[in-house]
Amino acid sequence: MASLPRPVEPLRVLLVDDHRVFTDLFALALDAADDLVCAATAATLDEARRKLEAYDVDVVVIDVHLGDDDGLAALPALAALRPRARFVVLTGHPTAAGAARARAAGASAYLAKDARLDALTAAIRSATPQRPVIAGGLPLSVFDALSPRERQVLALLCAGRRPTAIAADLGLSAHTVRDHLKALRLALGARSQVEVVSLALARGLVSAGRP
Repeated sequence: MASLPRPVEPLRVLLVDDHRVFTDLFALALDAADDLVCAATAATLDEARRKLEAYDVDVVVIDVHLGDDDGLAALPALAALRPRARFVVLTGHPTAAGAARARAAGASAYLAKDARLDALTAAIRSATPQRPVIAGGLPLSVFDALSPRERQVLALLCAGRRPTAIAADLGLSAHTVRDHLKALRLALGARSQVEVVSLALARGLVSAGRP
C-alpha cells in the first residue's frame, strides 16, 4: 500500500511592527493561507529578540521604524539568533538608500508596507538574499544605489587613497567628501571607513588597487 505524502509544514513567520492594527491584520492574513502561519508578533526589538530565542521561525517580517529603534540596523544581531531565518523588511517610504542598506544587511526583501498582500506573501514564501525582492523601481544592488560621485569616492577609497587625497583628486571640499563617506557607510551598513573598504571588496563592488 502506497504511503500518503507527508503534509508540508507551513512557514512560521515572526511579525515585528509597532503598529498593532497592522500586525493583527497581517497575522490574520498569514493564518488564512495554507502554507503560512504567524508564529509570534513583537512590537519592539527587545521583544523580537525574546521571540526569536523562544520560537523557531522561518521568516521575520520587520518594519524599518520601530519607535526610536532602527529595524535595519538590528538585522545582523537578529539574524545571529536564527541564522536560517530569512528577513523581509517593510517600510512606509521605500528609498534607494534603504534598499541598499537592506541588501547589505542580508535582507531577502525590501517592500513598501502598502504593497499588495499577494506581493508581501510571495516575498515571504520565496525571496532569498540571493534572489531578493525589492520595491518596484528601486535598484537591486548596493552599487546601483550609489550616485556616480559616490562610486568614484568608493573606488579611490578602496585604492588606498585618504579622504584628503580623494578631495584633491576629485576637486571636492573635505566636507563634501565626508558627506559621501557617510553615505557609503549607510549604504553598506558599515561602521567605519575600513569596514566600507572591506565590505566593498568582499562583495566585488570594486577591485582592490584599481581607482
